[in-house]
Amino acid sequence: MFNESPKCRVCGKEIEGGEPVQLEMRYPKSRGFTEIKAYLKLEAQFTCHECAKSKT
Repeated sequence: MFNESPKCRVCGKEIEGGEPVQLEMRYPKSRGFTEIKAYLKLEAQFTCHECAKSKT
């Protein structure tokens, strides 16, 4: 679960480091958090740049 790379929810492509993505997530309740990557993996749904462009 934690060692898996995030994947695009539309096409299933693995998200690479430094790649622009679009996120869908709820605004966090807590004020601060330090493990941003872990938080995003648990709470966000990623859409790769190509799928986000074709959607608009």
